[in-house]
Amino acid sequence: MRLALASQGFTTDEIAKKIEELVGKPLEKINVAIINEAYVGLDESCDKRWLIKELANIEKYIGGTIDFVNFRAYDKEEIKKHLQRADLIYIVGGRQHILEKLFRETDTIDILKQMANEKVIMGTSAGSIVLGRKITSTDFWKERYPKDWDLAETHEELNFANFNIIPHYMREDHKKWTKSFFERVLKENPFPVYAIKDTQMVVYHDGELEFVGGNPEVFGKKKI
Repeated sequence: MRLALASQGFTTDEIAKKIEELVGKPLEKINVAIINEAYVGLDESCDKRWLIKELANIEKYIGGTIDFVNFRAYDKEEIKKHLQRADLIYIVGGRQHILEKLFRETDTIDILKQMANEKVIMGTSAGSIVLGRKITSTDFWKERYPKDWDLAETHEELNFANFNIIPHYMREDHKKWTKSFFERVLKENPFPVYAIKDTQMVVYHDGELEFVGGNPEVFGKKKI
């Protein structure tokens, strides 16, 4: 299994080179399939400029075919065909719970599990979070996601990796979520949660971890 869990995608040459290494192809020959439904759950007042920038960075680094896989428009067999043609499956972030709901309602979690053993799956923000293990702390959900705090009871993640990430760590618009906050709400978390900046990525390759762009802050249990 080859997972690349990033905060904001292809933000550095170092991240791009690591993807090239994981895929085993030069960047100019990598074909990518993009899953991009999670942004639809964001508030209508939210500026979506970040999405344009993130997609532009894919075009900047990736030289092969770029495809969009609409899980609501295609049936399961067509989704599988699109994913199989790709070397890299790229899951864009957005609203916290949209992706798990999308995969569950379209009955495609089994396809993603198969792809995780055949392809490189790269997630960004919520696209990375959904590939990890669910954080169950009620305080975490109530204080960090007050509109969605009930997800502590109802939401699930895919559990492809036995840890999770906090994206956009200490970014200007996330600075209220301090190190002391995460230490408090995740102190009893039974698995590691890696807080990464937009220039960082956590690689999970057949059970081995690698940190790209520097070591992240670690909350909860320190080792998987």
